[in-house]
Order: sequence, then structure tokens, then C-alpha cells
Amino acid sequence: LLLRLSQHTPILDDYTIVWNQKLGSGISGPVRPCVKKATGERFALKILPDRPKARNEIKLHLQCCGHPNVVKVHEVFANSMQLPHEAMPRARLLLVMEMMEGGELFNRISQCRHFTEKQASKVTQQISRALQHCHSLNIAHRDLKPENLLFKDNSLDAPLKLCDFGFAKVDQGDLMTPQFTPYYVAPQVQAHER
Repeated sequence: LLLRLSQHTPILDDYTIVWNQKLGSGISGPVRPCVKKATGERFALKILPDRPKARNEIKLHLQCCGHPNVVKVHEVFANSMQLPHEAMPRARLLLVMEMMEGGELFNRISQCRHFTEKQASKVTQQISRALQHCHSLNIAHRDLKPENLLFKDNSLDAPLKLCDFGFAKVDQGDLMTPQFTPYYVAPQVQAHER
């Protein structure tokens, strides 16, 4: 794992960013494909504003990404970068992650309409392993949903991996504030928020 937060090496020295494609869009920023110039290998690039919340997201993702059911982080860059639609460069954190060609669990559910009991069991086991790993590190993901679970490839037995640690937090016994995506929250939590 190569962490370049302190070096400020320009990402464009090592990677070509495919600006006209979007792999996804999280609450904190878009995810685009990028290609490592030295090897031609494809990765996913999450572009975040350089803020404490984003630094926390990256820190917690790095702590968890050694598990086979958590998306791997390969490099992190801290650069001043101007996105194609912007007038001026801004401070960014650039998270280079493994490419997950199989898409979201949400899309797989929509396409398949149903899983066999064996498929559902395998998906549930992989989600449980990812969460168990995070919890063993005292990290609560706090945004578990089908859009944050990605398949490595399009095969039926592709590994499923957890991503997007934007809401994650270290559990120090103070996880009392509800944190949720509206469509995935229990009605009791939503009623309590009103």
C-alpha cells in the first residue's frame, strides 16, 4: 500500500484519468476510471475535497481494506486539481482503488430479480465478513446498502466487497447520533428524527 498524502506527487504523473466516464457517484464525490501509465492497469479513482471528513473517510477505509471483502486502496494522492467543469484548481484527495467491474449489488438484484438460496447465502456471508472485520477494528461503517457493495467482476461467483467509508466512524462508545441514507433507514429511526 503506497500512501502519498505527504508527498503531494501529482497524480497525473502516474495515472491517466478517464474524465468522460463515471463509474459512480458517492455523497462526497464522483468515481472515475483511471489507468496506471507504467502498467496499463485500470483502477477506480474517487475524487474528494481535501477536508477533515474526507481524510477521516480515507483513514478508516485504509484501516479496513486489508480484508478480501473490502475494496482495496492502492494509493492516495493529495493534489491541487482543477476538474473539467471548474474555473480554478482546488485541494483534493484522490483515492486510487481496485476496479470493481461487476457493479453494485443493487444493480445485480435488479437484473436477476431474485437470488437462489445458495447465492443469497454467499452474498450475506461476504457482507457479514466485511462488517465483522470493520467491527473488529472498532469501525462502524454506518451506510450499509446495496449501492455500497460491489462485485469484483460479472461472474456469478464474483467476490462482493464493501466500499464508501464516508459515514464511517471509530466506535468509542459514542455512536448515538443517527446516520443514515433515507431510503434504507428503519421507520423507528426516522420517526425519532422528526
